[in-house]
Amino acid sequence: MKYITFCELSNEFLRLPLDERHSYVPIWTKLAAEHNVKTLFWGMPMGVKEHIVCVFETKKDGEAFFNFEREWLGLGTPEAGKFVKSLRTITVY
Repeated sequence: MKYITFCELSNEFLRLPLDERHSYVPIWTKLAAEHNVKTLFWGMPMGVKEHIVCVFETKKDGEAFFNFEREWLGLGTPEAGKFVKSLRTITVY
């Protein structure tokens, strides 16, 4: 399964220096890999309110992706919403 995820980033994230913002991509990619989720690519969408589009892939069911997403967003922790304001995900079979 593949997941096309549009990310709207928080103002706190957007205020970081560009090199620091770029340093998070490998961290998020590693986190995905820890959940058996492969990051296929990242990009900058145009014409939408989100700042980043990511495409992920899992070989299993959707549980691996949703576990990754939960940790990525810090749900249930004080970090929730710190850098990623909102997501929209399209599941592709």
